[in-house]
Amino acid sequence: MRFPNFIGRSIIACTALAGAALLVAPSASMAQGINLADCKGLWFSTSEDFLSRGTRLPGGPVVSDGDLLTFEVGSGSRLCARNADLLRVFDIERYDHGLDAVEQITIDDGAVFIAFSTEIDSVNGAGQFTAGDLLFGNGAVVPNNALLVKFDLPRSLNLGLDAVYIEGAPNEKRDLMAKLSSTSVDELRQNPGLLIDILDGTNTDILFSTEGTPPDVQQPQFLDGDLLSAKNGTIVRSNNSLLPALPSGLPAEGVDYGLDAYTPAIDPIEQVPIELLSIEIQAREGSISDGDALTVGPGVYLRNKDLIASFEPRDTDMGLDALAAGTVVQGCNFYINKISDIDVIDINQITGLFGDQRPFGRDISIDGVLPGSACPEYTTHEFQVRVAVNGGPELPINHAGLNWMRDVGPTCNDNDLYAEDISGWIALTDYWRFAECPDHGYLAAWRSATVAGAQTAVFRVVMREIGTAVETFSAPVRIRVDNEKPNPVDMALFLPGSPPVQFDDQCKIDGMGNDVIIDIRGEIFDEHFSHYTLSWNGNGNVGGPVPATLIQSWPPGSASLNDTGTQPPATDVALGTLNLTQQWDLELDGIDNDDPLPECGFSIRLVAWDRTRNGNFKFAQNDWDLTNSNWEDYQQSFCLVP
Repeated sequence: MRFPNFIGRSIIACTALAGAALLVAPSASMAQGINLADCKGLWFSTSEDFLSRGTRLPGGPVVSDGDLLTFEVGSGSRLCARNADLLRVFDIERYDHGLDAVEQITIDDGAVFIAFSTEIDSVNGAGQFTAGDLLFGNGAVVPNNALLVKFDLPRSLNLGLDAVYIEGAPNEKRDLMAKLSSTSVDELRQNPGLLIDILDGTNTDILFSTEGTPPDVQQPQFLDGDLLSAKNGTIVRSNNSLLPALPSGLPAEGVDYGLDAYTPAIDPIEQVPIELLSIEIQAREGSISDGDALTVGPGVYLRNKDLIASFEPRDTDMGLDALAAGTVVQGCNFYINKISDIDVIDINQITGLFGDQRPFGRDISIDGVLPGSACPEYTTHEFQVRVAVNGGPELPINHAGLNWMRDVGPTCNDNDLYAEDISGWIALTDYWRFAECPDHGYLAAWRSATVAGAQTAVFRVVMREIGTAVETFSAPVRIRVDNEKPNPVDMALFLPGSPPVQFDDQCKIDGMGNDVIIDIRGEIFDEHFSHYTLSWNGNGNVGGPVPATLIQSWPPGSASLNDTGTQPPATDVALGTLNLTQQWDLELDGIDNDDPLPECGFSIRLVAWDRTRNGNFKFAQNDWDLTNSNWEDYQQSFCLVP
């Protein structure tokens, strides 16, 4: 339990807060509340109070863990609203209650309201609100038991409230606030199912995380690191899906990292949706802090020191209790977000595989985000991408001599060489030359075929100030690489009979006046087997796939196939059957009219494919594209008795 902060409330007009907080008059659907439309950027709160030595603050130099702060690239961080301003609608004017969960609610008239939770129960009595309740800027309160009603927990159980995000269009969120403001907290406590009716009626949902884990940590229903849906009573994002690179999740993975804050946002470089979050404990031996704004993975999006730098505190990490995205925020951090055009979030960081357990191969492109030109502190920095194979030393990916061309501004119709020294370092100012051009901003391309066989590769972006030896690193990204062909395939051809008669390469077979029917058996193995194809050829110009066996793959597969090939291992299994006489007729003229088979020139070919996502990087065009997976084949030729 957090103890009240007895710092005196600032008796100031909200407009004195650097133009941030404006009181608005009541409307037909809203009680009086604080309009935060001028609070631009990323909203956040810290876990600890601290003394600001930077910009002079209204009401005194102390920043409270209950104050609402904002961050914008270029202008840094500032105080948006004091805790007392947020709580005034609840007739609380003295005690700081902390600020735990925060959400921005922009309604359709452009007004911006806050939804939030506190660290302590109301000093006016827990009947007004508790630390687990969701509060709204118009005075509405959603009790903790209403948020949890779909999870069938005891009504008296209060699990706290750590993170919140409200789904819905602006007009739907306006309706949600209006309906909640006309429903008392006591009504919702006594009949928590009313919240579900309100959410259904407004087409909204409240996503949230809790402070506690029910009912038993040995067999948890959900974790306090999971993102939950109030409307559906489900886990929307598990702690493990948010942090796949960490041993996150209980009991299987071993650690519950918590979820202190969560908000969707738009990546300003890729212009794609991302998810920002913070966790409750440090990770990776302190390389990730509970004060950092993270992306799913996790990757570090903004260090806590960058979020609070404008306040010039005496330390560099004050924790991060809340996040809410408004105006697009350009992070000044760096991370890898795609490997060979596959989002890192979709790559299992334990196995290094993605999708249907697929590895990577050949030229592997590394995509990522670097500090942009709006981050002036990085004008003197350089970066490189490093790779470590099978736990070996970390080596730079060096493109020197490969003539890597990029479109350059301002017209973006001329090519220029990517400036890179022989050790693989690239100055950020060189990288920024391409920022206004549509040319893709790959960070590196690794020619994995230079390393034989199957292996594990780990990539990181490394940043340093030019001329110095002090390096900082992005979160590592692990992949599985497979440049091996499937094992040599085995194929055997049989004439049906009792017993069936096997014939060898160049063997003449006698159809004895009947249709020539060939049973095809074989053995295939590959650690990442995908599928096989069978085809036939006759007399050099007639042929095609063996019917119904062009692609036999997993899944769905069959009893004789799994994700490593034919089953049981080391055994020939049935792969297909070819009626050569019938197929010759159909391929020759499309009609089954007993066209005579020639004496020689027949062959059957088996090709086995793996699941590797192979790439080809064309440095002269700065372009990566997908190529065929690895394959192995076997072909057998034979003749017929006329």
